[in-house]
Amino acid sequence: MTNIPDRTIKRKAKNDLIRFVSFNVNGVRTFFHYHPFSQMKSSLREVFDYFDSDIITFQELKTDKLAISKWGKVNGFYSFISIPKVKKGYSGVGCWIRILPDNHPCHSALKVVKAEEGITGLLTVKVNGQQIRYRDDESLGLGGYEDIGVSDEQILLDLDSEGRCVMVELACNMIIICVYSPANSGLTEEGELFRMNFIKVLFNRIRNFTKMGKKVAFMGDINICRDLIDSADCLSLANINLQEYNTGTVVEEKYHSEAVKFILNPETPHRRLLNQLLSDSIIPELADDGILIDSTRYIQGRDRLKMYTVWNTLKNTRPSNYGSRIDLILLTDTLKTDLVDGDILADVMGSDHCPVYTDMSFDSMLTDTKPTNSKTLRFEARYKYNLMNHDILSMFAKRSKTAPLPKTMDISSTTTASSTTRNGMAKREKSIDTFFKITKVQGSKQKLSIPDTHQGKQINLHTTKITTSQGEAKSLKDIFGKPPVCNHGDACILKTSRTSDNPGKKFWTCQKSRGDPNDPNSSCGFFKWV
Repeated sequence: MTNIPDRTIKRKAKNDLIRFVSFNVNGVRTFFHYHPFSQMKSSLREVFDYFDSDIITFQELKTDKLAISKWGKVNGFYSFISIPKVKKGYSGVGCWIRILPDNHPCHSALKVVKAEEGITGLLTVKVNGQQIRYRDDESLGLGGYEDIGVSDEQILLDLDSEGRCVMVELACNMIIICVYSPANSGLTEEGELFRMNFIKVLFNRIRNFTKMGKKVAFMGDINICRDLIDSADCLSLANINLQEYNTGTVVEEKYHSEAVKFILNPETPHRRLLNQLLSDSIIPELADDGILIDSTRYIQGRDRLKMYTVWNTLKNTRPSNYGSRIDLILLTDTLKTDLVDGDILADVMGSDHCPVYTDMSFDSMLTDTKPTNSKTLRFEARYKYNLMNHDILSMFAKRSKTAPLPKTMDISSTTTASSTTRNGMAKREKSIDTFFKITKVQGSKQKLSIPDTHQGKQINLHTTKITTSQGEAKSLKDIFGKPPVCNHGDACILKTSRTSDNPGKKFWTCQKSRGDPNDPNSSCGFFKWV
């Protein structure tokens, strides 16, 4: 992995080059807390310029109508955003298309012709005061609604209730699909049925677009590992040692056999469906009917290992690069000769995922570009969320003003504080004693401090101090003793258990993060209760 520059990630110089970027930001607000985005004043325009990108898709926006005024109008870009009809602050996707200068060779090619929310065509958009379904109006919908695998309208509406997809048609005859596919993290039967129906409908729409003569860019968090090589956990379960594989000592037939089992596993039908969509699947009988190519894998090659795009934050597996690759940019396979560059950007922080980009020459696309008439795109965020003439926040009651807290407080008497919600409604008052604890120190003076449980945090035993009720300062090393040595020969770190069986109990563990057991840079698994 290479260090990412503070300014921009430049592409190879070429006038007709278009850059695609996809990024699961895991909350567009918190994303701006990380370098270098923390220096961008919550400006998406600066983010898009940083990536030097033209077609950008974000997943897991976790935003709501109140905040769309900030993300829904980006100077120099078309903006299309879908948020859940249920589960506020959950899911949500966005697609932004750069409006290129008139003298740019791709200016006409990137003009937006139509845009649609969802995968079913059953959602509505407001036109002349009426709500019109996309599939009922050819000037609104992208088409391809026939034979999509599910006919029950209630099931289809449920699939589109979580803000998981945006589709945009460009003048160059290309359809951009931004998706945040469901994962069924709870491993429930209901969740798996929802997931399979979503994938089935979406993949059938993509095939229908191809039959219509459209080119497709399918981008986002697909939540499916297409191949065994894309999952560190599955490689470990298959007993494939990456170091041996990388040096060629693992027999290729063994790896290929395990990879086929991985894709055809009857318990994971979503992997088979994805590989059936790919013309570069490693299983020929699946590839025969494929229509898309995995652009990142095509550019980087089949032999590149550990090309992961998401890591487990609870287990801190990112430092050892023990993750999986589920963030993809899939393009119509006939475009593979136009691919110039593409990679993951694993050093870009801001999320448990990392961005993925693909650079493509639009030479061949320019011949398919048709003249377009300027028209109102009803799904464009500025129209859908009424951002044209005023700030959407003005429709809601102003926040009530509260007096600032004094710099010093007399805590000898009872003190209460109240918080204010967005619409100015006061929440119930709470005693300040519920937020702070008061301890006595030398001289009988009272000291106000915030409790620190240190749960899940690394504690430096040599510098961390605590204060006893008598005011005597001691280091945690004095309390818990000298750290034991792990199997690497390094001093262990102290952590606190969060399990229901041993809540709050402290233990020693290896300071390295979890990863491939065969990797010396991963945790050795040392564990000892204090």
